[in-house]
Amino acid sequence: MLIINGDFIDFLRVVYVPRLETELVAWRELLRSIGIEMEVSELKSSIVEKELTYGLRTNDYKSVLKLEIVANGHPAFFDALAEWLGNGNRLVVVKGNHDLEWYWPPVRNYFRFVLAQRLATQAGETDLKALLEKTVLPNITFIDDAMVLNEDFYIEHGHRYDKYAHVVGDAVRSPGDELNIPFGSFFNRYLLNDLELNYPFLDNVRPSTNILPLLVRERLPVALNLLFRHIPFMFEIIPKGYFRYMFSQLFWFLLLVIIPVGLTVWLILGMFGLTPDLDPQASSQPHSVFYKPVLNALTSLGGMILSYVLARFVSWLNLVEPSQLTEYAREKLAEMHEYRLITFGHTHNPDQFRDGERWFYNTGTWIPIVELSSASIRSDKTYTFLHLKPDRDGKLVGALRRWDDTAGRTEGVVIMAPAGE
Repeated sequence: MLIINGDFIDFLRVVYVPRLETELVAWRELLRSIGIEMEVSELKSSIVEKELTYGLRTNDYKSVLKLEIVANGHPAFFDALAEWLGNGNRLVVVKGNHDLEWYWPPVRNYFRFVLAQRLATQAGETDLKALLEKTVLPNITFIDDAMVLNEDFYIEHGHRYDKYAHVVGDAVRSPGDELNIPFGSFFNRYLLNDLELNYPFLDNVRPSTNILPLLVRERLPVALNLLFRHIPFMFEIIPKGYFRYMFSQLFWFLLLVIIPVGLTVWLILGMFGLTPDLDPQASSQPHSVFYKPVLNALTSLGGMILSYVLARFVSWLNLVEPSQLTEYAREKLAEMHEYRLITFGHTHNPDQFRDGERWFYNTGTWIPIVELSSASIRSDKTYTFLHLKPDRDGKLVGALRRWDDTAGRTEGVVIMAPAGE
């Protein structure tokens, strides 16, 4: 059994939009293959202006097209999955925050159809229906939330513990034809996708709070474009419910602490005549020709400093994605005593710890990491996976391992953490 624990298909990164008549016809035929009838005119009229820039939305028929784009872009991987099923094995796909589109039955159906097609090619079979019924359908399972294996192994992706990736409310938005994507997905769709055209590995910067300082240092025009065009637009389209969810703590802090303290400091400075005169026209004292440029420069500098302070404060309020989920894993182990093994994914750092005879594992991710000291991409990737097999008593025993792509073999993983963790 192969379990892909979330973020298998990065639907958020697909920005292809069919524009030509031939592309729209191909989309129509694609949908017909899984029983969805839509005319070319209907598909064309469904594409709104924003989608031409930021990619298709999350409707089921649009998500099917995104899956087709990914499958065509990674043929070797989908061939391998088909071969895996053809050899009599099982596949479990857990939904993550980057592939919430698995919620839609048409997306699941098209995934099954793609693997059946590839398996038919590999086996030289012509009876696609038989392959679907006997090999593909019985051996693929989709998990919306979490799963338990052998009654003592708990598995979930883990994005619910990340405020950026946690879906607030129902899985779909009213009237029910689009997904309710989390706060962080808006950053990906309306911010990072465009910025990565100039800086391809921007999303690989860790921690994510270092993205803006990196851009200022390496790509100043991109950083300015981010500040003055992308971020204001993104905040326009984010559902207001997510503002309440993400920034309620920040609002009360500003209201109860920062504003009163700022006013107090201003009044104290005023008592000693130290408050700056911001309007040179209202002052009776003549000012140098350099007064206004210098004042503007200081104001800009103050704004940058304030932005940095606020960014660090937002980090303190846990408004950035966690680097590890150990804290939540310990809570889960304390809450659910029936599980010996627990695994999460989501974060980009492999992790594991032992609690008596119980274990937690995090397999991390398979993407490169940006080394901020040189702003270059590390050549190594941690191809980490969790390998489990039964012991003599039939209980699952797990071990984190990594695939060495150069040597063509697996090896053990050494996890290092700060003292006390």
